[in-house]
This record gives sequence, C-alpha cells and structure tokens, in this order.
Amino acid sequence: MGFFAVACAALPAAARLPDAVDRNRDGEIVIACLGDSNTASGWQAGVDGGFPSEYGWCEQLSPLLEDSRVRVLNFGIGGATMSPNPLRSKPEIGVFLSGLEQLDYALVTEPIDVVMAAFGTNDVVLPHGGRPEDIVDYHNRAFRRARSHGLLAFVATVPPAFLNPKTGRIHRPLDAIRLTNELLRETFPRRVLLDFERNMRRQKYLDHLHMNAAGQAVRAREARRRLVALAEVTLPPAGVRALRWDGGHWRSKTKADLGDRIGMED
Repeated sequence: MGFFAVACAALPAAARLPDAVDRNRDGEIVIACLGDSNTASGWQAGVDGGFPSEYGWCEQLSPLLEDSRVRVLNFGIGGATMSPNPLRSKPEIGVFLSGLEQLDYALVTEPIDVVMAAFGTNDVVLPHGGRPEDIVDYHNRAFRRARSHGLLAFVATVPPAFLNPKTGRIHRPLDAIRLTNELLRETFPRRVLLDFERNMRRQKYLDHLHMNAAGQAVRAREARRRLVALAEVTLPPAGVRALRWDGGHWRSKTKADLGDRIGMED
C-alpha cells in the first residue's frame, strides 16, 4: 500500500452533517478554508517528499464528511498572516495575504456556511509578523465578523515550527507559538478551536515549517472532528442570521446584540 493510501486509510469514518449546518438554506454546505502555505495546496507537488493538491487538509475534509452537499473551498495563500500583512495583496487575481481580507473575499464570492481559519506560522516566524496578542485579536475580529453573517466559525491553533536545518534557527522564538496558542485557548472555547498543534511531530513535516501528506491528514481529521462535534449540539435554525438563546430556544436578535452563542461557550 502506497504512502498516500496509508494516510487516507487512517482517516475516520465519514459523517453526514445536520441540515442546520446549511446556514443559508441553499442546499449546499460550503466550507471556506482560510490560511497560509500549510492550507494552500498544489505547490507541494513540486518539492521533495511533496504531494498532489488532493492531499491538502481542506481537500481531504470533503471526502471525510462524505456528504454530497459539502463543497470545500481553499482560500489559503502562501505567506499569509492573521494580523495585517506588510506585503501587498493582489485582489485582481484573488491573492489576499491577511486573514480578514481572505474572509471578506470568501464572503463576497461564495455562499459560505462554515469558515475555518488557520494562520499564525508566518505571524510568528517571520521578522515582519505580528505579536501573539495581535494574532489573537485579529482572529477574534474575523471570528465575530463570520458570526455576524450567521456562519459557523472555527479558529486553528498554530502548528509547531522546527529549527531550519540550513541556519540552525528560526527567525523568532518558538515561545511565540506557545504564547499564541495559550492566548487562543483563553479567548476561544474548545468547541471552535481546531487543535493543529497536537500530534504534529517532525516526521509529519516536509521541512521545518510545512506539513507533509500525513500532517495534512492530521489536520483534516481534527477539522472533521470539531465540525461534527459542534453540529451535534443544538444549532439554531438554518437561515437565521442573528439570534439569542432564551431558555432552550433560539430567538431573533439584532446583529448588534449577537451573543455568539454558537461556539462561544464551552
């Protein structure tokens, strides 16, 4: 059995999602993956030990769910950050280098129902990256923006980074990853956190920063686990944009008063 077959065989059984996950009631469940080069797929096929685009974590998520209504879209771009990016985005070709820009682009181009944001590596390891508190602040802004549109939203922890074999170091301390993830866990409840830090050992990487197909499979399993777990709790009716929880029932509420009840409680 080949390496890719082994990676896929390790994936858990598929699960059909409840109708309420179709937030806009259009018959589709559109999942938007936002992120950096560990989310973007296709480029890995050209490097040693790489893999074709269908083995990216977003691409593995759709067959994992085995739900004909699911369409997973990958908005990830290499070099992207969650905090503002000093590099210039290229909106004319759909290249957006900050998390909020990717979210806004997804919102205006596709009828998305679910958003999964996986950033932080570039923020942490590049000299121009943001501080841990900036990363978490912009994650929170994006999360609330997604929720204000009635979407289910998930935030990923930052995966480990390893020493660059060419230089013997990384650009910024590994403690920044630890601190960012601690702040993410303090800010967001467990049910909306994709733990992309756990079980990410060096053998699941192509290099000191980028995952191989096995590492991508770990991310796909975690995304599936969290999405199914959140969907199994009582969700408000699909198609309702702003709600409040009232004694076991979902009731209409203005967007300004949106309680973020979905996912914002443990």
